Amino acid sequence: MYVFGKSIKCIGGYPTGTLGKGLLMLSGGIDSVVAGYLTMKRGVKLDFVYFESLPHTSLEARNKVIDLAKILKGYGNTGKLYIVPFTKIQESIYKNMDNTYMITIMRRMMYRISEKIARRKKALAIINGESIGQVASQTLTSMKVVNDVTNYVVIRPLASFDKLDIIKISKEIGSYDISILPFEDCCTIFVPPHPVINPDLEIARELEENFDFSLLDEAIKNIIEIDINEDKEQIDEYL
Repeated sequence: MYVFGKSIKCIGGYPTGTLGKGLLMLSGGIDSVVAGYLTMKRGVKLDFVYFESLPHTSLEARNKVIDLAKILKGYGNTGKLYIVPFTKIQESIYKNMDNTYMITIMRRMMYRISEKIARRKKALAIINGESIGQVASQTLTSMKVVNDVTNYVVIRPLASFDKLDIIKISKEIGSYDISILPFEDCCTIFVPPHPVINPDLEIARELEENFDFSLLDEAIKNIIEIDINEDKEQIDEYL
């Protein structure tokens, strides 16, 4: 017999990990951490991937992402953070691509790398904080062109969320004040003045024909792995 006196409202959903593992594309912004939280509520354990462009981004930006991953750890079981050295890839895109397509090509490279990590680490899906129409790379046309490089399951929990709704959740889970710290990630550097909002798939493929894809293999080879469940002193070694 079970006897209880009252019900206490919690976050709801399923216990973390009961429905498998996903790989969250975690940036330093507001959206991706909220997307991770909502996915964890559905019983998905998370690993994290962060794309870093030192020296254009800073170690403070890395620390910010580690702190956001720790926020999510507070809501359930989480795994590792994979820090991808993205500098050479991003510089190659900046130097050699039509600047209006820079963001499109960059996102396609991120998806390629994320898929490789997800397969190696046995994650069942890739998760991100994309919201329809929020920025140039998140129009439906852009999403279609970017998603062309993978047939992996991609989950976008915030696809139909209003920005104010996302901010509200970020404040509720305690990530907002960290997310707004002024340390840029690789998605906010090298931003062209007029990124294409309706990219053409054939143009994107054509632009990539002369790209050195060995840079992706090099980046994956040099990934830094951080176990978010380690003690603070051990994590601090990466900063």
